[in-house]
Amino acid sequence: MSASDQRITEIVDGVRTRLGALQDCVAALGVVSGAATSPDGLVRAEVDGNGALTRLWLDEALGGLHARDVAASILATAHEAARAAAAERARLLGELRGALG
Repeated sequence: MSASDQRITEIVDGVRTRLGALQDCVAALGVVSGAATSPDGLVRAEVDGNGALTRLWLDEALGGLHARDVAASILATAHEAARAAAAERARLLGELRGALG
């Protein structure tokens, strides 16, 4: 194998490695989600990788609270779930940056 053939092989191998890292990242980003539970355990929220609410659980005990307090708990819990999803996305993209060099 000539030096130029070897260099071409090295380039192709590098491109394949980077492509694999990109494909892995895209697949992982497609399933990112986040979840959080309120400190009192009465609200649980799940979000997709974009931070959109996908599931919300409300404990029956919330019925005795003021609507403003319930709303605040839902928003804070959903926000925490979205923060967790964003942190996971950032981690995956950081790994991709490292793999791409």
